[in-house]
Amino acid sequence: MAKNKIKSEDFEQEKTNSQSNVNQDKQTKKKSNAQKAIPVLIVVIVSLLVILTCVLIAYYQVYKSGKQNANILEGVYTSSYYSMVDNVNNLAVDVAKYSTLSSNQAKLASLTDMNTDCSYILAGLGTLPINQENVVASTKFFNQIKGLCEAYATKLSQGKSLTQQEEVIFDKIALVLGKIKANLNEQNYGMYDTNFNFIDASIFDKSGMNELSSSMGDMVNIDYPAMIFDGPFSTALETKIVKGLGKVEVNKEQAQNYLKNDVFANRKCEIKFKKETDGDVKTYDFIVELEDKKVDAQVSVLGCKLITLSSYAETGDPIIDGNKAGEMAKTFANNIGFENMQEVWREIHENVAYINLAPVVDNVIYYPDLVKVKVDLTAQDVIGFEALNYAFNHVEREPEFNVGENEAENMLGFDYEIIKTSKAVIRLDSGKEISAYEFFVERIDGTYFYYIDANTNEIAKVMKLVSIKGVDKLI
Repeated sequence: MAKNKIKSEDFEQEKTNSQSNVNQDKQTKKKSNAQKAIPVLIVVIVSLLVILTCVLIAYYQVYKSGKQNANILEGVYTSSYYSMVDNVNNLAVDVAKYSTLSSNQAKLASLTDMNTDCSYILAGLGTLPINQENVVASTKFFNQIKGLCEAYATKLSQGKSLTQQEEVIFDKIALVLGKIKANLNEQNYGMYDTNFNFIDASIFDKSGMNELSSSMGDMVNIDYPAMIFDGPFSTALETKIVKGLGKVEVNKEQAQNYLKNDVFANRKCEIKFKKETDGDVKTYDFIVELEDKKVDAQVSVLGCKLITLSSYAETGDPIIDGNKAGEMAKTFANNIGFENMQEVWREIHENVAYINLAPVVDNVIYYPDLVKVKVDLTAQDVIGFEALNYAFNHVEREPEFNVGENEAENMLGFDYEIIKTSKAVIRLDSGKEISAYEFFVERIDGTYFYYIDANTNEIAKVMKLVSIKGVDKLI
């Protein structure tokens, strides 16, 4: 029995030792596994640090690159703006000096300089982040001067001289440039004082406007005179006597009803009276809030006619073409009280069509009664209207054509091809109205409009069709 007991104790001891060895093996294995996990953890941490470092470096590079790009863009805008201002100043000086020149050679050199000035000004306007609708009149004005310089330079280079009427246009240009120059220089002082930032000023809001566009609105809110283009006889405001609106005055409520029921018929709108303007044409001025835009409208006190309508074009590709725009313009004018209107001239700039309409009665075009309509080719909507010519000139007429068409055509000479012939009433530079035959003619050196007096059989006026940046102009 004693022997068996001893063996049992030995067994228990062995069992205990065996269990201890198992536990020790487990601890050793855990320790070994933990030691193996440490390098893996280190690798993971190092990898994460590397990735984080790369992300930070990339972010810094993007930030640095963005800041550099912003600085570059700010420099481009600043350079473009002040270059444009300098060239406006240069152009003002060149135009002022032009009237002192006596030789054709000196005038030709001056015209070349003015042409270059206009190119730089237009380039500056094209580069700056401006809502182009806000500078459309300014852009058009400098394009007109550029086209005028090109045409006059061509004439002088052919050994011809400019007429006094052609020369006097520069007096109009000088007056407008003086105002633009003064406005821009005054604006520059404000920019210096406020550390003006072009990037900040270039951010457009939902209406398509930004600070720079507002501050430069047609350089700045200049009343540009009609000059030389826009189709035949679109600048015939020789008289300041309102003859075309009748004698009956309306009140502002009647004018507002006319806008609601005729001008904006079948359109949801809210019309707010703004003020009464006591100018050459007395008007009631309104703000019309449509679903998609605001419109400024002036209605005459005499006769209750729409005199001006002004709004901005949408940004986008044209949806309708010029023919459709012409039909829209004609329908619009006839529906609001301007009768017998037909399209007589059209210009298209990007997605905006400028349509000139004149009354056509018994196949006679009445150019003195011209109205201008502006059509947005993207929104398919009339966004501009002007009827000052009509207000000043519209009267009942009985034009006489005592010279036959064939007899008048003989005044054209040789080497021509007639594209179209029309009867017309036109206003001469003197202010006198005459009946005339309008011959639209193709010659070897270009396309012309000839106006032959239908009673004296003399050439009353000649205008040449020129293309400036793909747009047809008359000079």
